[in-house]
Amino acid sequence: MFFKYFFAMLIALNLSQVYAENKKDYLKNQTTINILEKNFTTYKLVGKAKYTYFLLDIYDAKLLSETGKIEKNKFALILEYNRDISKENVVKETIKQIQMQKDLKKQDLKDLDTLLNKAFREIKKNDVFIGIKNRNNALFYFNKEKVLETQDIEFIDLFFNIWLRKNSQNPDFTKTLLGQKN
Repeated sequence: MFFKYFFAMLIALNLSQVYAENKKDYLKNQTTINILEKNFTTYKLVGKAKYTYFLLDIYDAKLLSETGKIEKNKFALILEYNRDISKENVVKETIKQIQMQKDLKKQDLKDLDTLLNKAFREIKKNDVFIGIKNRNNALFYFNKEKVLETQDIEFIDLFFNIWLRKNSQNPDFTKTLLGQKN
């Protein structure tokens, strides 16, 4: 009887190690895992891609969902930064990317700038930004801190479509992130 329980425990420990190693393959830190486990019952990698700009590694992006396939209503986008970036540059580039999708009026630009300045921080190498969409709600985390929660579905869609829309600025990156290209 002892050997039966011992063998069962050995299998369980081995499976939990494989599970942990699989998570380690695409999640670098426990804080990210904690945030995901707080917002998802289960999650699987849809795709991951490295964003480079003129041969500079800017960030590693990961897209996760509960099924491991792209889900329109519930997913997480994780950006792990590979270099320091000023808050000003991130806000400016995000606005530019949103403007590529929609013509914004002067007041909309001002409101967007205010919102993004609330959501972003000065970025240092190894910082992590997580955006989670759950139907008509989105949560944004910077490292451990929840920096924004919004129900503005237009903003949510425009923001995530920077990376996920078919006609993104970098279609190969988007296809890889969506798990459609290796």
